Amino acid sequence: MHPSAFGCITIPFVLVAVVALGWGARGNWARGELLRNGTVVQGRVTELRFVADNPAVVQKGTRGGNTRGESPVVAFTTREGQARTALGSVNRAPAPWNVGDSVDIVYDPRAPDRADLVSEVTGWRLWFGIWCAVALIPFAVALFPLMFYLRDRRKSRVAPV
Repeated sequence: MHPSAFGCITIPFVLVAVVALGWGARGNWARGELLRNGTVVQGRVTELRFVADNPAVVQKGTRGGNTRGESPVVAFTTREGQARTALGSVNRAPAPWNVGDSVDIVYDPRAPDRADLVSEVTGWRLWFGIWCAVALIPFAVALFPLMFYLRDRRKSRVAPV
């Protein structure tokens, strides 16, 4: 195995793995942190609106690609008695909520503005695992030159008599 293989293969693939892990897994771990350490209270949907920064989920049965999902705006009261508003983190089409529906909200007691619907953050483990798997693929490819190097080195140490 030529030494330049480490620079040509290993470094770019390790960088891709780090970016994938940093981008996807970090965000999902943070969502999971809210669910693990947050406080859950009941809230009421006061409005449904399209939020341009939110990812969209279009469920089967809707027509065409022009369907705009909506995120719920939810009014809730913290355990300390503060009235707050939370905006759902995903635009859904069709929206599974209606104005007036009661939903579970999880919020950070240290920063009550950091809140989301429990239903939006419960899938964090699945997505965290998916992003970790996505990061492992380029990392495994990056290890190929190292495996070939070690194999060649082992063969050269055991010289035939």
